[in-house]
Amino acid sequence: MKKKRFLSRLFGTMTIPAFASLAAVGMALAIFFMLLVIELTYRAIFLDVHISDLPNPPVVLVVEIIVALAGAAGSAYLAASKFRNSLERFNDFLMDARADGATDLESMQFAELRRLRAGVTRTVSKLRRENALLRETAFIDPRTGLANMIAIDKAISETLPQASFEAPAALIVLDLDRFSRASEQLGSYASEALLAQAGQRLKDELAGIAGPAGAALRDATLAALQADEFAVYMPTAGSREHVATIARAIRQAFAAPFELNGQTVSLGISGGIVMAPEDADSAQKLFRHAELALRLVREEATSGFRFFTPRLTRVARGKYKLEDELREAVANREFKAVFQPKVDFKTGKVVGAEALARWRRHNGKIISPAAFIPLAEETGLISQIGEQILEAACQSARVWMKEGLDVSVAVNVSPRQFERGNLTDTVMDVLKRTGLHPNRLELEITESMAVESPAKVAEVMGPLRMMGMKLAIDDFGTGHSNLSMLTQLPFDVFKIDRQFVSALEGDKQAPAIVEMILAMAETLGLQTVAEGVETERQADFLRRRGCTMGQGFLYSPGLPHGAFLDFLRAFRANPQPLDTRKVS
Repeated sequence: MKKKRFLSRLFGTMTIPAFASLAAVGMALAIFFMLLVIELTYRAIFLDVHISDLPNPPVVLVVEIIVALAGAAGSAYLAASKFRNSLERFNDFLMDARADGATDLESMQFAELRRLRAGVTRTVSKLRRENALLRETAFIDPRTGLANMIAIDKAISETLPQASFEAPAALIVLDLDRFSRASEQLGSYASEALLAQAGQRLKDELAGIAGPAGAALRDATLAALQADEFAVYMPTAGSREHVATIARAIRQAFAAPFELNGQTVSLGISGGIVMAPEDADSAQKLFRHAELALRLVREEATSGFRFFTPRLTRVARGKYKLEDELREAVANREFKAVFQPKVDFKTGKVVGAEALARWRRHNGKIISPAAFIPLAEETGLISQIGEQILEAACQSARVWMKEGLDVSVAVNVSPRQFERGNLTDTVMDVLKRTGLHPNRLELEITESMAVESPAKVAEVMGPLRMMGMKLAIDDFGTGHSNLSMLTQLPFDVFKIDRQFVSALEGDKQAPAIVEMILAMAETLGLQTVAEGVETERQADFLRRRGCTMGQGFLYSPGLPHGAFLDFLRAFRANPQPLDTRKVS
């Protein structure tokens, strides 16, 4: 084993000419002594000469041996050196970055090496073409032909270190407005074409910007990100004013509708802007801060552009903290139901109640629904909260039923609960556990959800309504209703939004709107509930116009289970509207 390692090291360090010379010496020695033995044997047999008698003196033999060895070694060394030179030239050819066959192939010695070189040239050329294609695929978005996330991240990494407060860089993360609705309208294939048109419009608009703002776009990268998002990175943005000018131009470019397959589609565009190094010093922070600014645009309005500020980071941290607390509250079942009564305008009796979610922390702190409901919707926790409130509402309604009180309970259903696809099973399971009859439960969905997913609403509510459950449309009149669609859905109740009810005494148009809703409901044979009733004048107007029920602080705020049960007992004994101050 040691001998083998020694030979491996020996031959591993030996050059080709040296190896050829050594081999030639060994071969020459072997041939010389073989010929010497043949000659001595011949002379001993045929010439009767003793085998020990040499044909030449020893000195002559030694000289002959040395000459033969030198000649063989020299010849082998020269031949091997020539071969080595050819191999070195071939190696240089392989190491040449061009390797495109432009050099003279015939200058390569030895036919085998020329054939090998030709094969290598073809293979390398093919690999280079494939590598170029792979590089293009790696850095280009296939939907739009623009740069992709990898390309813009590379551009940021290469140029961001040169950004300074005197010569800042900037990133704008863009998101198309109403693209999801357009995709539903056009279909997936056409929506890809629409996205490509949007990318081209962005590219053309940026190319047409002149002046100082145009200079800010020098060496800029326009990239298509995931879904319907784009990004513009400007390594030489210059100033906020230049970036703001570019943002206004982008927004104006999307004012005109798109034409696709004979259809007209309107898209807006919104963006979050971050400057570097003022507000970010890495690609990760650039995108995170731009996304924060864009998210605030979505929360405060439907469209627009906004620069990142450090305050947004504090807001985000507070939001993340609230999200952690929200998850903990769901796990600890800290969400409770309070009940606001619905009073029949004709009889003055409480005929129903709406279950409202309230969050009381273990330390007694009450979190406003306006703070946690949007976050719960965003995180998907609204489904679990909704199930907890549904179960609590059904348990309370079961108690009312045992008390002989003919009062139903209404529970709001969020779009997330509809999207999960198991709402029907969840409701039936809760009814089974609590023992509440289905005709004592009413589910409320928003008008926008009914319009956007009518088939889903019909699919989910069909089995439940067959069991006797009712369906109400909440906040009616605040959205863009397709009335023909609404009339085809299985609704039992229209709830008039509180903004119309509160405006009855101060807005001249509000009474007409309320009367129109009431007339439509009467024509369709549906019940109506007016939300936010706070004064006797509002209640009297609604009663005279044929509204079925009223709900609001005129009768009671939301009350926990025990207090609401006492309220029902008192109201049954004296079925008259109660002032809020007397109840509380």
